[in-house]
Amino acid sequence: MGEPLTGVTRVLLDTDLAMGAPGSDIDDGLALALALADPGLRVELVTTVGGNSDVATSTRLTRDLLEVLGRGDIEVVEGAPAGDDAAEEIARRLLAEPGELTVVAIGPLTNVARALASDARVAAAAREIVVMGGVFLEQTNVAAMPGEYNFWCDPDAAQAVLTAGAAVRLVGLDVTRQVRLTRADARALAAGGEFGRIAATHTEAWIDYQARTKPGDELEHDSCALHDPLAVAVVTRPDLVTWQDAHVAVETAGRVARGVAIADLLRWEHPPAPNCRIATRVDVAAFTALFTERMAALP
Repeated sequence: MGEPLTGVTRVLLDTDLAMGAPGSDIDDGLALALALADPGLRVELVTTVGGNSDVATSTRLTRDLLEVLGRGDIEVVEGAPAGDDAAEEIARRLLAEPGELTVVAIGPLTNVARALASDARVAAAAREIVVMGGVFLEQTNVAAMPGEYNFWCDPDAAQAVLTAGAAVRLVGLDVTRQVRLTRADARALAAGGEFGRIAATHTEAWIDYQARTKPGDELEHDSCALHDPLAVAVVTRPDLVTWQDAHVAVETAGRVARGVAIADLLRWEHPPAPNCRIATRVDVAAFTALFTERMAALP
């Protein structure tokens, strides 16, 4: 378990990391690196879930990246859909130290939902659950994937997390699409250490892939969004975004609305009870400065 560190948030990171897999997003890898570079965070466990890649690939790539970052000592536990090992470990650690551990979930929420369902005490035992997922004030504008990707992959899990009674903060596409990594930024990363060179190569490849597959989205031709790094950053820097209490529900069975998050902003008479806080605005300049500084400090 380790001794608590004053002023340090202890984190269980759940991810569908795919940096290094052809045609896969790279923001999970950057989020893992950012979490390790944050002096206010201590990553105590990484669990993997299928999403951006299959779970076995995600597990392998996570372990490889931790080695590059000099943190091969951090335990990695493989999870859904292959099995429940990750969910069981999340639940075990939360119950062993109630109120001490924050779950940061940057992939589909299958592992987290299973952990919460395993014991009624788990939700209250989590200090907080910070999620990269959903889109609340906008929409995806993609008919084939109406819900944000993480919610769309497992909408039942997203809804289960929101109804479990845990303290939840959601960082969705409304804000994450605004924070970008450009080709020029990638070249700057390449001037750093081993991780920077690896990240730069995969970032360029991901931007190239998006340029080919999203010809109508000019924003994706020269940059990519830092969805997951923003969710990691707000754990210790909540001031980077504006928060709004809300009651969020996720469509689980809709024919044309799978994974769509409906956010009641509690503005009408007799609103439902809030079940989370959602990010509605982001200080792009402040996040970019933070991200750049911490990436430069990595080995």
